[in-house]
Amino acid sequence: MARDLKKRQKALERKAARRKQKQAKSRSSPGQVAPTSLRKAAAWPLHEVLLSKDWQTEGALVEILVARRSPLGQIAAGAYLVDLGCLGVKSALARLFSIQGEYETSLRRQILAHQSMMPADLHLVAKIIAEGLVYARELGFNPDPDLRHARVLLGDADPAACSVPVPLGGPEGKPFFVAGPYDNVPQIMARLTRAVGPDGFHYLIPIGPDSVDEE
Repeated sequence: MARDLKKRQKALERKAARRKQKQAKSRSSPGQVAPTSLRKAAAWPLHEVLLSKDWQTEGALVEILVARRSPLGQIAAGAYLVDLGCLGVKSALARLFSIQGEYETSLRRQILAHQSMMPADLHLVAKIIAEGLVYARELGFNPDPDLRHARVLLGDADPAACSVPVPLGGPEGKPFFVAGPYDNVPQIMARLTRAVGPDGFHYLIPIGPDSVDEE
């Protein structure tokens, strides 16, 4: 079970990292959204909202996709990777696509390749992002800086309008750190220890190529 959780975490984070790398390479390309364009796109009608099917799993790493469509057929999309175990918003990006087909092949297909997603309510995904963000900040962790841009595409979503509870932390209600391939494990462990004490959290970290250390 622990090995499966680690494998899924690695796959999701590597995919998110590849999307971020592509975004960084295209800072001056049409696919990179300027803040003014984002504000306009936030008023476009929703095209779709997708959420990881297993988002309610304890300590889940949740993938969210929010897409809006303009009257001219442009798609503005925000992708968010949220660690509800302790780290909050680990990755966020916003992209603008000139046609729907470009969005389908360049972003949507990548996200759905190894991840089961389902349609979701905009208020619910906004609540997941907001509560994951607050929980992580209480523990001393900041979100991906690009969240300030990608969050605009949530538009007028109201987390308070959603009554569905968001599961935070892990076993016994304690923070649950599942180390990803790009995490600074010693730094995160030290920060959690300062925040809640050495016995105040659970963790799952790699100790070898085929094994994990679970506490």
